[in-house]
Amino acid sequence: MKVLAMYLPQFHRVKENDQWWGEGFTEWEAVKNAEKLFDMHYQPRIPQNYNYYDLLDKDTMLWQAALMKKYSVDGMCMYHYWFKDGRKILEKPAENLLKWTDVQMPFCFCWANETWARSWSLIQNKNVWSSIHEQEDIISGGVLLEQRYGHELQWKQHFEYLLPFFKDERYIKVEGKPLFLIYKTAEISCMPEMIDYWQELACLHGLKGLYIVGSACYTNRGKGLDAELYYEPADALGSMAESCRNDRETVSAWEYDEFWKNILSKEDLKNIYFEGVVGFDDTPRRGREGNIVLHAAPEKFSHYFTELMAKSAAYGNDIVFLNAWNEWGEGMYLEPDEKYREKFLEAIPYAKKHYKNIIEKYKNRRDSFRLQDENMEQVLKRELGKNVNILHIMEEWMKLQVKDISLAHRLKAAGYKEVAIYGYGILGRSLYEELADSDVAVKYMIDRKGEKIRTGVKIYLPSENLPEVDAVIVSAVFEYGVIYRYLKEKGISNVLSLERLIYEQELG
Repeated sequence: MKVLAMYLPQFHRVKENDQWWGEGFTEWEAVKNAEKLFDMHYQPRIPQNYNYYDLLDKDTMLWQAALMKKYSVDGMCMYHYWFKDGRKILEKPAENLLKWTDVQMPFCFCWANETWARSWSLIQNKNVWSSIHEQEDIISGGVLLEQRYGHELQWKQHFEYLLPFFKDERYIKVEGKPLFLIYKTAEISCMPEMIDYWQELACLHGLKGLYIVGSACYTNRGKGLDAELYYEPADALGSMAESCRNDRETVSAWEYDEFWKNILSKEDLKNIYFEGVVGFDDTPRRGREGNIVLHAAPEKFSHYFTELMAKSAAYGNDIVFLNAWNEWGEGMYLEPDEKYREKFLEAIPYAKKHYKNIIEKYKNRRDSFRLQDENMEQVLKRELGKNVNILHIMEEWMKLQVKDISLAHRLKAAGYKEVAIYGYGILGRSLYEELADSDVAVKYMIDRKGEKIRTGVKIYLPSENLPEVDAVIVSAVFEYGVIYRYLKEKGISNVLSLERLIYEQELG
């Protein structure tokens, strides 16, 4: 069983942080300035021997690599940042590691694909680094780095940047393929096309392909993922909202034991990876608007992580993820501090030594779960994810309409004059109505309930021969990956997600 720890490359100066958060800002500024908000609140956290390191210093990475080896941590899953038009940030630690071949630090990447924005901006699904260091940003409207995915040219540029890392002998492989995590796969409307293209490029460059893991969010079906990850603590925080204690003024708090029980209770029918947490306290970044998991301790972590390794093994996995190696601003770190020294690190070899003794109980739980054709919790989560996705799309669509931006204009600019619409649900009907009086003709619709639908154009079943059009627009966005591959197999060359039509200004 391999333990891969999430790794934050924020601990060094970059010009953007100086500009956005103040001169000399790194993650350490938030850590040093953290406030004790109530009695027994463990803040500020101080690294052992006051080691406020710089990740651009080779000795720091040599020290981390030695600590990994000593305590049986098998690899770092480094956050990777790649934004619109290939804009990068915090890339130097990984680039230096590529050059420093004597630093024996096995690693892989997790693409943290979120727009960076101010906390007060109107952007949804954004990453706000430190709301307590917030500054006004009139020029950009609060957007610091925008996340857009582009088309084949941009996908190729991204892949070619990653290729030297993938070919490095220290890069972690699964089934002989470089392991690549994507944090928010549901945000990528062009996911199936981009992944297919990357797989082609990987084979062209002598790789067996890529092994791609996405955070479990119930909107990933058929999007080209090899597996999914229950990304913690986000998943647990979301599912434990009702057990939140707000008796610390405005600080939301949970008990460590209950938090871990939630993590260990998760079962799934899919190819799934599990992730543990060392602890959690993001008040250094959020202040009284933060979240805290109370009463974390090394002996508790040791027990629960052993259980998680056993559960992962019961599911046939040989990797368990851990958040995190060095998320000091969120209280998730294995690195030694002044209070606990190396006690949390010592839990890793302990768990590796003892997890096999309790695998059987998790196998029994897994088999009991799989005997059920469907689990109601899974159904409800999937439906919730589907509905939330539709609401986000409709909201973005309404913003375009307020700005008098026409989807027909985008289609026409891309050379699409005759289209078909796959799916006659709420999104499909709305698209049909918008295009009805435009220069883009809807030649037909495609729907599995074709014979029951009455509309102004012909309805085809997916299994029928489909007349040629410039593009088929899939409005059934939740099933887009499956539909995309099905239509491709039928020989339809231009398949387009309605999400992509709405979110992308240019279609290629």
